[in-house]
Amino acid sequence: MPIGVGNVPLSERDLKLLTSMLLRVITQWFQEKKLGPVVQKLIRMTSVELNNQNQVPVVNIDSEEKVKVSKLVDAPKRKVALLLAFCGKNYYGLQLNRGDTSLPTIEGALFQALVNAKLVPEICMEKSQQMKYSSSSRTDKGVSTCGLVVSLKLRMCDNAKDLINQHLPSDIRVLDLRKATRSFHAKSYVDQRTYSYTMPTFAFDTNVSTDDISTYRIDEEKLKSVRSYLYRYKGTHSFHNFTSGKRMGESSAKRYILDFWAETPFVHESVEFITLKVKGQSFMIHQIRKMIGLVIVLVSGRAPEQHYVRAFSEPLEDIPKAPGIGLLLEQVHYDSYNKKHDNMLNWSSEDEQREFMKTHILPIIFKEELENQSMLKWIESLSNHDFTGEKAKEQWNEFISQKQKKEKHLNGNKSPVTAADNTILSDDKNSSNIDNGSDSPQPAKKQKLDEEHTT
Repeated sequence: MPIGVGNVPLSERDLKLLTSMLLRVITQWFQEKKLGPVVQKLIRMTSVELNNQNQVPVVNIDSEEKVKVSKLVDAPKRKVALLLAFCGKNYYGLQLNRGDTSLPTIEGALFQALVNAKLVPEICMEKSQQMKYSSSSRTDKGVSTCGLVVSLKLRMCDNAKDLINQHLPSDIRVLDLRKATRSFHAKSYVDQRTYSYTMPTFAFDTNVSTDDISTYRIDEEKLKSVRSYLYRYKGTHSFHNFTSGKRMGESSAKRYILDFWAETPFVHESVEFITLKVKGQSFMIHQIRKMIGLVIVLVSGRAPEQHYVRAFSEPLEDIPKAPGIGLLLEQVHYDSYNKKHDNMLNWSSEDEQREFMKTHILPIIFKEELENQSMLKWIESLSNHDFTGEKAKEQWNEFISQKQKKEKHLNGNKSPVTAADNTILSDDKNSSNIDNGSDSPQPAKKQKLDEEHTT
């Protein structure tokens, strides 16, 4: 009896094609579910028997895999570390957004370049774990770097770096590529990270205006004050008021700052700029920008000295968040790994880093300040903040009151709890300060934290 679809019989050729397609689907499912060599052997035995009977051709798993492998560069697979530089202005952060791949991201461009260079299989676009991928830090929209490190497995050939760069846009570059040990993990093996923040010095002026932008020059007294406040950040402190989703007393809010310093001011197109640099073991979301924001309001006299004390001693305090355009991840340190593995990740790309910084990152920072005046607009918004500590204290007391009200209700007290109460108090165990539209502090739900990566 002929086999067909509906009233239309299938020819022998169509039947073979249909069977082959079905077997391909089944084969892929077996591989994804990792059902092991027993099932694969069963399929191969079935394939041999059907072919002996001159029936439909059956897909052979091994031969299919060989076809896929043959499309890649003919080189051994090795674990490597890539040193990346990119300007984040045109990207929605580092991490690939699998929910909306139309949004350009650094990982999206990098993964596509690796596939196009035939150094990794195409499946790595969807499943980066297939190539053992890891990044040293996450960067959000607009944030740039000259020193982010990623680790992965690829086909290691002599010109792998050039092959990748051929398929990358000009604002993303692989500066160096080094062979690493099998166990190397770009994030887990980090000892410290160094960030820089480039900004105009007029932000430290007490009464800055548009007319002062090109004429202001920071004096020695104010520069000494800047360096003094930066120095006070050194050591281990609780930065619960410098991030989102952390409470005072939580051990995870503590961070160790190795160094924080200000370099010599310089002038670009009549405007004076300064670069601040911080080195620490790890940073939380918003932390660096809030550390700098606090120094700006203290040095400029917009906030009293006591505001610095309250930032660490009070459970909730209003800390302004400096603009994100000047933030740059400069270097990821692997001192312990290099000491153990004979400086395996001692990069030799300082000239390329400086050139990329000069041509792709600094021009964006200067343009944003000179044309869009982002720092000046941020300074004008500081009037929305309260640096007396009174509003933060009121908000915290209100939060505690509402929390106690909910606890009484849950313990059997039938006093009504409004929808507003539930909104404020939901997940109160994880509540802490968070930035809203005006950067004012208020209790809110816990958010996921990672290294400093916000704009």
